[in-house]
Amino acid sequence: MKTRKKAIRLAAVLVAFSLIMTGCGGKNKTVNNTTANTSSQSDTALGGIDRTEPLTLEIYDVAANYQGMQSGWFGKVVKDKFNLELNIIAPQASGNGEALYQTRTASGKLGDIILLDNSPLQDCIKAGLISDITNEVQSSENLNQYYEQYKTFNTGLEENTEGKIYGLPCQITNTSPTTYTDTEIYISPMLPWDYYTEIGTPEMKTMEDLLKVLEQIQAAHPVNAAGDPSYAISLWADWDKGGTQITMETATQLTKMYGYEVNGSIMLGNTGDMKQVTDDDGAYYKMLHFFFEANQRGLVDPDSGTQNWDTACTKMKNKQVLMFWYSWQRGFWNTPDRANDRNAYIYAPVQDMNFYQPSDSYYGDGRALAIGSHMEGNTRARAIEFLDWLISPEGLDFLHAGIPDWSYTKDSEGKYTLTEEGLYGLMENRTVPDEWGGGGFDDGNSKINQWPLHSVSTNPNTGETYNYNYWNSYLEANKTIMTKEWSEKYGAPNQVAYLEKTGQLKPVPNVNIILPSDTTDIALIRSQCATIICDTSWRMVFAKDEEDFKAMWEEMKIQLEGLDWNQLVEFDKSKFEKVLEAREAAMK
Repeated sequence: MKTRKKAIRLAAVLVAFSLIMTGCGGKNKTVNNTTANTSSQSDTALGGIDRTEPLTLEIYDVAANYQGMQSGWFGKVVKDKFNLELNIIAPQASGNGEALYQTRTASGKLGDIILLDNSPLQDCIKAGLISDITNEVQSSENLNQYYEQYKTFNTGLEENTEGKIYGLPCQITNTSPTTYTDTEIYISPMLPWDYYTEIGTPEMKTMEDLLKVLEQIQAAHPVNAAGDPSYAISLWADWDKGGTQITMETATQLTKMYGYEVNGSIMLGNTGDMKQVTDDDGAYYKMLHFFFEANQRGLVDPDSGTQNWDTACTKMKNKQVLMFWYSWQRGFWNTPDRANDRNAYIYAPVQDMNFYQPSDSYYGDGRALAIGSHMEGNTRARAIEFLDWLISPEGLDFLHAGIPDWSYTKDSEGKYTLTEEGLYGLMENRTVPDEWGGGGFDDGNSKINQWPLHSVSTNPNTGETYNYNYWNSYLEANKTIMTKEWSEKYGAPNQVAYLEKTGQLKPVPNVNIILPSDTTDIALIRSQCATIICDTSWRMVFAKDEEDFKAMWEEMKIQLEGLDWNQLVEFDKSKFEKVLEAREAAMK
């Protein structure tokens, strides 16, 4: 059963919303049926939309890791259903995202559909690049189901006290503002259960103990089953300096294991405090030192500084990486069969960890979808129609569950069961049937890489989540030897229950506030500081010794002082104080 935990008293400043989700008719149709019911029509109940001519929509997408035309099975679904093609414009895959953004904003056309972080969304609205879509949302079948959540978010835009809808915040949920749904947290150490039990599941009180465990596991398993070298830790650099982030991203994420989330030059604590990322006793320094110490012990993949995310993923899929820390990394390897063989990754407790974890993103995750202001007439209507479908149960099934009757089956009661293709489709890039366009499942998966509704939300057609991890059929199938052994050892049914029992998890309210963008001066300071911090961080990981490690850190701080670091810190503190205030208000 899906576990929902009333984690936090929220919403003194938020508006509750009663979900009445009527959904989209004809769920789980085949592609051919879908085509027959839609693209051939030129006038439908959805508003007299003419789809007889093919249309390519440009999607400017800060979340995408892929740039170009959407191909494969998802592209075929969209083409057959709407006679649309999607051209993904991905700043982080372009080679120079900032230049791309500046060039396209200067042209007055960032994209037909636009996916941005909150701050640049605010800027683009002010610049007249984003359209007011209030009326379309109110008259739509599916978007309108979330109107009050959209309005709450948009009311936070400057000079928008009327709450006109410009942005559709992503990853909203249909749970509630007081819910924490997941049974696992986002960031925590996970080890292969067979390897960990093989060395006796030694108790780990600190990160030092974790290093000792990793050292033992790597020594016992220096190669994978294919004979490829394995490493306890494999890093990648192509996620650094995204948005306003100025630190080494892999170290940044791990700060959440010690109660902090990095936001620019500061870190927000799960108890409402704030630190600079350069504090000697801070979580960022602690994580850099963890990587440094791991490298001293030969535990860090030597390709870490030069490989990209895709290369690192390939190693995860080959069990060459011995420690995962993103919860979704398990999707690259874990299956029920492997868990029954005890050959899968699972949370390995470290007693001094104190996790930073927000509750459900009921009001969104800090990004939003929008429509370009140049969009008019039928093309505008088709773009809105596509967004409306994306958040329909049918669209969400494609985004979260995959291909009907291939990724999953449906029983007589409408409940879903994951198939072997669904289980292995992503991790092995399995070939999909010709009727769905052929090609690999991962290759053809949605390259938008962002979801209008979070997968923990309830699918009204099944009464279960969109996320297969919480389907009853999957939970039953996943009662594996590994999970049974883990539960017996730690006295809890899952990770969240265990961490609540040990007092290591107190989720913070998930508030989605639109924060001001950098001024020109701050943007320059941030960019210069980011270059120094990221470069120094990577060199510190591979420092020759402790003295060298510390010397680099001190030299970095001196360099930052010369770049008006304090001015950047004060700017970020002022900005994120609003987040802390909103969280405090939500707790009352």
